[in-house]
Formats: sequence, C-alpha cells, structure tokens
Amino acid sequence: MALTALAAALRLLLLADIPPGLYHDEAFNGLDALRVLEGEHAVYFAANRGREPLFIYLVAATIGALGRTPGALRLAAAIYGTLTVPATYLMVRAWFSRRIAILSAAIIATTYWHVHLSRVGFRAVTLPLTIALTVWASGRAFSSRRRGAWLLAGSLYGLCFYTYVAARFTLVVVLAFTVYLLLTGEKERLWPGAVYFAVGMLVMLLPLGIYALNDWEAVTGRPGQVSVFNPLINGGDLPGTLIHQLFSTLGMFFVRGDTIPRHNLPGRPVFDPLMAVAMVLGTGLTAARARSREKGAVLTLTWVGLMLIPTWLAEDAPHFLRAVGVLPFLVVLPAVGLDAAGTWMERRGWQTWSSVLMSGVLLVSLVTTGRDYFHCYPVRLEIRYAFEAAAADLAADVNTFLGTGWDGDGMVARRIPPKVDRQVYVDRRVWNEWASTGFLVSATEQIRVFPSDSPPSPSTPGMLVVWPHDGLEAYVSALPRNSRITPHVGPLTRGDLEERTYVSYVSYAFTPATHPSTITNAIANFGDQIALIDYAIEKSDQAWEVTLEWLSLGRPGEDYTVSVHLVDDGKLVVQDDGEPGDGYYPTGLWRPDDLILDKHILKVGEDELNHTRLLVSLYVWPTMEQLEARHPDGTPLGTQVSLPVTDGAPP
Repeated sequence: MALTALAAALRLLLLADIPPGLYHDEAFNGLDALRVLEGEHAVYFAANRGREPLFIYLVAATIGALGRTPGALRLAAAIYGTLTVPATYLMVRAWFSRRIAILSAAIIATTYWHVHLSRVGFRAVTLPLTIALTVWASGRAFSSRRRGAWLLAGSLYGLCFYTYVAARFTLVVVLAFTVYLLLTGEKERLWPGAVYFAVGMLVMLLPLGIYALNDWEAVTGRPGQVSVFNPLINGGDLPGTLIHQLFSTLGMFFVRGDTIPRHNLPGRPVFDPLMAVAMVLGTGLTAARARSREKGAVLTLTWVGLMLIPTWLAEDAPHFLRAVGVLPFLVVLPAVGLDAAGTWMERRGWQTWSSVLMSGVLLVSLVTTGRDYFHCYPVRLEIRYAFEAAAADLAADVNTFLGTGWDGDGMVARRIPPKVDRQVYVDRRVWNEWASTGFLVSATEQIRVFPSDSPPSPSTPGMLVVWPHDGLEAYVSALPRNSRITPHVGPLTRGDLEERTYVSYVSYAFTPATHPSTITNAIANFGDQIALIDYAIEKSDQAWEVTLEWLSLGRPGEDYTVSVHLVDDGKLVVQDDGEPGDGYYPTGLWRPDDLILDKHILKVGEDELNHTRLLVSLYVWPTMEQLEARHPDGTPLGTQVSLPVTDGAPP
C-alpha cells in the first residue's frame, strides 16, 4: 500500500503541468473518448492509424468528470500506471518470493520509464497492467488447477489485446512457455486447464476478432509501416540494420535509451548505474535458476527476451512504447539481484547493511527519477515542441476569450456557458494542423474555420486566428473598424522532422471601442500620425509588462519601431524595442481610427529602484529617424515621452 501511494504521488504530482502541451496522438484518444460519451461504443478506433479501446474508455470517464483538459486525459494513464504497481507485486509473488515481489513493485514504482509512461496519454500504459494481472492469474491457475482460475487467466489475457499493438506479440511468448512446460513434464498441470484458458481468451477476443475480419487493414496496417523489413526503413541493408537495431535495443537498459522526447528524457537509459548493476547480477542469477528449471525464472527470461523483438524489428530502436511489453517482467531482474545481494549479506550476519543496501539502491532510483523528470525534463524547449504546446496555448487563448473550457491552468475545465456574443475565426491551416486544439476547445459552435484565401468579415467582438507566414494585409484589412485590437503572437513551434522553429499562429482580439473622435485625453501625438492614448504596467518579480494603447490618426507611411526605456534617476535600467504585435501588426498596416494594444516585456531583475519613469519613442529602423512628439495642445515634447511608473490593469 505504501509503494502504491508513492507510485500515485510520482504519477499525479504536477500532472496538469508536466509534460507541457498535448500531442496529437493523445488528442485523438480524447476525441474518441468524447464520442464514447456521446454513445459510440466501439471495440476498435480506426482514426489515427488505429487504436485499441481499453485506454480510451477510461479517458472517457476522466474527461466526463473533469472536462476537456490535458490533465484529465492523462489522469487515465496515471490511474493505469499506479494500479500496475500492486499488480506487479501480485504477479511476482505468484512465481517468486515475497521479498522479490516487494522489490519488483518498488522498482516499477520509481523507475523513470514507467513514471513517464504513466503521465502521458498514450494507450501503451495499459499493457503492463494487463500483463501483470494475466500472469498473476495464470500462476494461481497453474498451482490450483481450478477451472475458474484458468477461465479468469484466459479472459485477462484476451483483455491484453484491447490495450496496445505490442500485445499481439505476447502470443509468441505464451506459445514458447507452453512448449517449455510440455517438454518438462507438466502436461497434467496444463490439461484441461489450457482449454479453459483458451476459451476465456477467445470469448474475450470475439468482439475484436469480428471487427478485424471486417476491417483487417485498419488493424494490421501500422506494424508494416515501421518494420525494418520495409525497404524504406532498412535502406536496402537489412542485415546491417538488424545488427544495429539489436545493439541499440540491448543498450537501452544502461547505455542509451529512447531519444524521442515524448517517450523519455532523450537518451536516458532505463536504469541508473546502481540499478543497472543489480539488473546484470539478477539476469545472471535468473539464468542460473532457469537452468535449474525454476519456472518463474524461465518465464521471466522468455518474456523479456521475446518482448524486445517488437522494438528490435521496428524503426527508431530503442522505442520505449514498442518495448513496453517487457514491463513488468523487466523489473524482476534487478529485484532478483538486490534480493541475492541482501541474502548474501544476511547469511554473514550483516542484516542492517543488507537493508541499507536494498533501500539505498531504491532511494537512488527514486531521487534520480524525481530529478530527471521534474527538474531536467520540463525545462527543455524540445519537450514543448514534441508535445505541440503551441496547440494547447491556442486552445487556452480561445477558451479564455470565449469564457469557458480549459484556460491553460489546472486539471478541471470551466463548465459555464460561453459568452454568446463572441465568435472565433480560425484559419483552416491552423485549425487542421493540431488535433489538440479541436479537443481542448469545448465551445466549437462558436468557432468559424475559414480558408486562407478568403478571410472572413467578422462582427465584433471576436478573435481572428491566422497563419502568419503568407502575408498579413488581407487578414488585418478584414478586421472591423472602430474596434480596440489586441494582437497576440503564439509561441514558437517545430515539427518532428523540421529543423527550424517558427511562430505557430497570430491572433487578433477585437472589441467595440469608444469612437476615436470622442477621445480628448491623449498623452502625446507622434508626427501627427499616431497618438499614445493610455498605458498600464503590470509588475512581477522578474519582469514588468507594459501595455501601450495607440490610436492611428491616419495611415502611417512607415513601419515604426516602438522603444520603451525604463530609467531610474535618469539612468537606463532596461529597454525593449520592437514593432507593435512583435512585428505582426506593424504600423504600416494600421488604418485610420484603429486602436491597438501593444505589449512590451521589461526584464527588470532584482535591483532596487527608487525614482523610475518610462520613456516611449517611435523610430524607423535602420535609419533610427525618430518621430517628434507633441502634447495634444501642440506643446513640443521632443522625441521621447516621459511617463510616470504606476501599477494598473491594461487599458
């Protein structure tokens, strides 16, 4: 129970924040879960190259409880992952000693691979749990020889095929171990129990089998695409590819692990050095036990060895999702090693040092997992790109604008009616790019998707979301007049096969504004083209967000750069120069009577400030020609407008 609680803590801590974003494979699971909630009860989900249903049905429950959020979707994985810990104990206890079972449960609870797997919305996390339950039930059936136990074991095994594609290869392991038992004189124990096992399995598999017969390509298409036997994968050198893949697969345990950021801290091996030593020792001892015909040892080595084949014979080895079938048997190997080391010390009267050794190795595993996952992993930019964090950011922006759904924070989505007077217009290229956005945005009836060559003529208030890399003039011209417009530049993103990052999207929120002719309290006019109407400063520990509100008095003839200086007692503290909207709403595109909110971030630091002021100016890059500023009454103000520093909300 203590180990299960520890496992739950590692899998639930900061689940809403780590990992960031939501990958499209996760989002497809969420979209199918929404269909389940609407009454579609499929046995196989064909979208996104086909997916087994067991994970999706629990996702439907968590989304139904918490709403359409990344945390709600990943909560299902955390539940499956946590339950795998007691299931591992039961499985190992059925074939080994109690202490090896406890050690195995502790190792899987704290091993980085399984912790990470339990925090991402991939269906692969369900396979170790069903394997553990199947092997536990099979051990009980083998020892008791009861028909009901064999039926239960077969049914649980049939359930494995509803988890993840790697489950199909377990048939090879089951057949190999069955042959071993027959060759070692266990026929009487297997008969007629194996028949009941087969009946339970076939009954459980019947719905999936019927589906497969009707749509065989949907169920079998994906494995062929990634096989090393595919010439597109092996490049015409099958023997060389097989050898390279084999060494990569065997090295995953303590040399170099999966390099895909969604599966692992790139390159981190499965075990830390101490646990790797325990695994090597345990593997040798398990092999010795297997030679003595100890069934648990034979089953463990057979299972781990054969279930590495799916990653060996597929591209990108080692691939922690395709290799997931080795869990939970893999953790038995270091558990056997730790148990043997502890037993050796106890026989010499070193009971205390035995406990220190075993608990110390487990503690190191826990600490390194915590450090690598919660400290090292989330700060890497490639993790945001790998999980398509930009898609989740866009969904949070849209939901915040509409006043409902997930706002980018927490596990629970707001379930309040959206602001009915608002519409969001999204460029089709942006909307179709990410399944995550479609899953996370709940008020889809207020989303209007438009083709890029035909921008809409929106009504106010609203938000226009565009693909910013093919010109902005057509989009900006479509914005309604006499509105306050807030441009927002989305985060950088990068696809798996792309080398360079790029801006993911640009949005323009627009709301009705006071007609400019009634504005009489402008702070300053720059060159009789642009007026500074208002400003606000929001302060935090390390940065100030300065929001300037501009009024276009005509059509500015240049793309002006805004310069914001923070000075203290006349000395420059920090400055930020940039075109409005980070260059995605330049002054050259402004129209008469546009009101624009322009944000600048000043990284102030920790220095003590006494008499601060803001200096605001406009200039043309690269000539550095500055616009002259005047007070609305005509008084010259020079090229910089000095503003007092006061806290306040944006205009």
